[in-house]
Amino acid sequence: MEIAWWHWIAGGILLVLAELAVPAFFLIWFGFGALLVGVIVLLAPISLAAQFTLWGVASGAMVFFWFRYFKNADRTKAGISKEAFLGESGLIVKEVSEMHKGQIRFQKPILGAETWPVIADETISAGERARIVDIIGQTLKVSRK
Repeated sequence: MEIAWWHWIAGGILLVLAELAVPAFFLIWFGFGALLVGVIVLLAPISLAAQFTLWGVASGAMVFFWFRYFKNADRTKAGISKEAFLGESGLIVKEVSEMHKGQIRFQKPILGAETWPVIADETISAGERARIVDIIGQTLKVSRK
């Protein structure tokens, strides 16, 4: 049995469309792999075994690069890694303690805002400097500088 180039194109389109029904963002890479094989078979016919090998390698590489380099779960909603802001210092404008949230102001905006609600493991009075040690949702965790 011979698989024609248009079989790969049709299968690739079906897999890409199937991604709409299965929101895992996983099938799309196998669809793109099939589309790639379809184009290559159209330009230079290759054996059936080579076609399936190319499809597996291309799809696997796309999945690998997606999860390794592009999909990063440790990102804030602004799309910037939270580690980029750890250690930044600001001025406490509302006292913070173990039991009460405070507020900090930065000289330059951090994640789009100059003031942020903060929590701390110690009491830090208004007017003191503090640095970011963690970002927990929409609240910064700080410690005395």
